[in-house]
Amino acid sequence: METICAKVNPGLLSKSDRLFTGTVEGRIIEILQNARRAGSTEVRISNKDGFITIEDNGCGIEDFAKLLDLGGSGWDEKLETGEDPAGVGLFSLAPKEVTITSGNRQVVIDKDGWTGRPVQVMTIQKEVSGTSVKFHDEKPWDMELVENHAVFAGIRVIVDGKYCHQIPFCSNQAVYYDNPGCRIEVTSEITKYHSRWTSGWYHGRVLVNFHGQVVQVDHWPTKSRHNLTILVDIADQTDIRLMLPARTRLVENKAFEQLKAAIELEYYKYFQRQKTHCLYYEEYLRAKQLGIELPQAEPKYRVGLISNEYNEPVEIAIPKDFKLQDGYLCSDEDCDGDMAQTNAHLLAALGEFEDKPFVPVTIDSNYMGYSWTKLPKVTKVEVAKGKDKLRHSINCGEIACFDKLAITVHTSDGKTFSSDVDMAVITELPKDKNHWSVETVCLTKDARNHLSAEDIWFHLGGYSDEGDSYDTQLYCFEKELDEFWNELVGPYEPVRHQLVKELYPIYDKWQKVTIFSDESLEIVFKDGKRQRVNPPAE
Repeated sequence: METICAKVNPGLLSKSDRLFTGTVEGRIIEILQNARRAGSTEVRISNKDGFITIEDNGCGIEDFAKLLDLGGSGWDEKLETGEDPAGVGLFSLAPKEVTITSGNRQVVIDKDGWTGRPVQVMTIQKEVSGTSVKFHDEKPWDMELVENHAVFAGIRVIVDGKYCHQIPFCSNQAVYYDNPGCRIEVTSEITKYHSRWTSGWYHGRVLVNFHGQVVQVDHWPTKSRHNLTILVDIADQTDIRLMLPARTRLVENKAFEQLKAAIELEYYKYFQRQKTHCLYYEEYLRAKQLGIELPQAEPKYRVGLISNEYNEPVEIAIPKDFKLQDGYLCSDEDCDGDMAQTNAHLLAALGEFEDKPFVPVTIDSNYMGYSWTKLPKVTKVEVAKGKDKLRHSINCGEIACFDKLAITVHTSDGKTFSSDVDMAVITELPKDKNHWSVETVCLTKDARNHLSAEDIWFHLGGYSDEGDSYDTQLYCFEKELDEFWNELVGPYEPVRHQLVKELYPIYDKWQKVTIFSDESLEIVFKDGKRQRVNPPAE
């Protein structure tokens, strides 16, 4: 019967310089971890003439052969069980020439020494306490560089005579979990040293500290991310493991699943302590499933139904003392008409009401289920148009002026809200089968004075990030809109409009302006004075 067995190919030694990331940061982490595992309480780092010297006060080196034993760590059983050291840390310095001294012995490992050539262990006269490592690196191991990895290492680190900051990774509010062996804290405030290990634009991160080496874990207990950080501080005895060789991710073993479960518990307990929260409804139910009773989420809503990243087109004025229960939900699913939400919004923004105003609100679907989301709904939206005065194709739609517009909203609690408005949006069926239906922005003549160009522009496509700048696109639209209004008012409207615009500097002083055929003009001021202005002499 044929048998096979696992072995490490000697050719792996020739690739020893590629077992790690090859960064200075990676080397700092490995050297500090080795010193701590050797029982060091203090590590001194000095930079001189391009050489880095690291001295620790640990137990020193008993068996120098272990230095070049790839995969053989030589640590005691307790440390092997608790931290699962890989025995490859020193190889982070390959292929550099490194001088290592401990006790009265010393070795110099050169490039060939890392790949298998025998290295002589020498006896020296001056005995060294602990271990000293010296080598040349690309850049100095200065305070700023080292402190990031030393601050949470649990040992004192001194760089060129200056002490690195030492702070606990978690506060005394952290909760210890025997399985998988760690302390967990959910917090809204972290130090600048924690922040250096975070990345990404979103809120909500899990940081795991392995005695100074911090790993950001791509796991969050819920789909909503709050401005929180979850800190996990590994205990001396743990089954949580780092993936080799780079050790920047967690091994997804049983301990990892235990960690995720513990993180979820602490996450919901954090909100339980806060007394209030804004968790989604399914998250609220999940907390209850885990035995964690939470109050209902604080109401989260927005007054209005339409918006964009620049502004709310035709802003709704929120009534004084408005309460959520006075609002109405509106969705395309609940009422007929493609533009129901838009017109319900425009009614609230532009309409006038004798009694209680109509206020539509938007609630994220993830909150549906809480008692405060049980609001009456808009069931029907109607637009009534008067006589058609003028139409233009503009931007990516059509604009039309009517002598009268009104919007009416019917709600599930049996109420009707109706008012004249200056703008509505409708979808008009095509005149023949070869054309698509068109969204038409309906306006009254008063819209020119009551609405901004941006308010109208939004409903005709608005800003496109594939074209010119926002200001340029708006300017072009304003010109087209002005042409529309000018045609509606009369052929001399552009002249009137331009004259009034030019008189703006003295708008509060003049009463009458007369222009003569010889291009001179006379200004009559409000105080009775007259001023004749003749054209410049040739």
